[in-house]
Amino acid sequence: MFAFTLRPVVLGVFATALVWALVLGWWRAVGYEPGTIELATHLLLLPGTLLAGFWLLRTFIEHLRLPPAATVSHERGSNAPLPAVASAPTRHPQTFLIAFALQCAHGTDAAEVLDAARQGCMPPLDDDLRDAHGFPVFAARVADLSPGDADRTPNESAIDIGLTDGEEDTRALEMLHGALPRALDELAEFVAPDPAVVRTVLWLADRDRPDEHGARLATWLRREHLAPRGIAATNVCLHHPRDDAHSFELIDALAADLDRLSSPALALVLAAVSHVGERTVAAWEAASHLFTANTQDGRIPGEAAAVLVLANREGAVLVRRLSSPRLSHSASGRFSPADDFRAKTVTPLLGRLIDTILTDTQVDAARVSSVLADADHRTPVTRDLLRTLSERFPTLEPLSDMLNLGNATGFTAPIGGLVTLLCAAEAASATEGVALCLTCQSPHARAAIVIDARPPSALSPTPTPDPAPDAT
Repeated sequence: MFAFTLRPVVLGVFATALVWALVLGWWRAVGYEPGTIELATHLLLLPGTLLAGFWLLRTFIEHLRLPPAATVSHERGSNAPLPAVASAPTRHPQTFLIAFALQCAHGTDAAEVLDAARQGCMPPLDDDLRDAHGFPVFAARVADLSPGDADRTPNESAIDIGLTDGEEDTRALEMLHGALPRALDELAEFVAPDPAVVRTVLWLADRDRPDEHGARLATWLRREHLAPRGIAATNVCLHHPRDDAHSFELIDALAADLDRLSSPALALVLAAVSHVGERTVAAWEAASHLFTANTQDGRIPGEAAAVLVLANREGAVLVRRLSSPRLSHSASGRFSPADDFRAKTVTPLLGRLIDTILTDTQVDAARVSSVLADADHRTPVTRDLLRTLSERFPTLEPLSDMLNLGNATGFTAPIGGLVTLLCAAEAASATEGVALCLTCQSPHARAAIVIDARPPSALSPTPTPDPAPDAT
């Protein structure tokens, strides 16, 4: 945790000792006895001057390597580039995460995923996936997920082959089919009196789908999961987010729509992706994106599903979930693909996003109890992430309070940020504190969001009741 703090001190001591050794050795070799002014000049001013010059040169080089401000954009569901970092509107919507479910390689419980990340679990070699040379590939596969099992009846799987395109699509839909009941069953009794309280369903897919395919998926969702629970959502929107940050931006727009309603309103966010398949492995290997012995900074295939149930304040009151974690808006940004993917081009963007979201939400960095990111083993990302977090959260422990979930879940873009968001909500709820969620799996996009699980009474003082009017 103190590596980046101690590095300047160690360098300063080393430079001073080196200068002293050279100067004292030279004086001794020539038999020279220096005076007081020479001692001060050579043993104090000379090391100080060298260190100051080194610092100025380093600062100048870092400034030259910063990405141009015009290449960074903050977007909210549109393609138009906006300022480098999200500008905070006057009023942000208050969005409650009243229920959620997930599934990934380490189980269906967010606490299990957190434990796996703390223990440093890594995806194992997968005997069912091979590279072009016939060697097993590392993969974060969900166990006991057999979409092609002939022994399962249609009612057990509920997955029509016409809904999917290949094994990876089928695995993604199977994970979503298993996660939805865990998020929706407990809300059925509250939704029954008003089936229209669920206003919309936002389905995030890993690729674009034709309109007729999307219609079939929406029909499947209503038949298998919404109608049996009395949910009458008529608006099922399928979106293909460009990256993890875009997923957060789409949720921002959904939260703003909920906040504009004065009546109770809920919304579902569904997301599932599987990169565990021969098609993805072959494509990644051809592009040198697959983790192998020769490409150590390549991706490890992963798969995951996430279901979020969001509510405005009136909706949270309806389902008695006012104590649920509250999601802030997101601060997101991008840099041009033409920029060099190096430490000094990535760190400033992520740092500015963190500063922006903490300022917008008026959360002091000292109140953040945990920071979770979807970063994985790739060195360019983890090195810059650790440096940025160590500077802003010096009291947090890297192995317990600052976690990289991508090490355990593998590469799951463009929904890796949502899995991280759910784990951050679990971590914040466990301590009744504040967690920061970061997404940085996508190559050229970053985003940050704050999850606040502090009790409502701790956020604002209890209002003083107005004095009773005088009796007449």
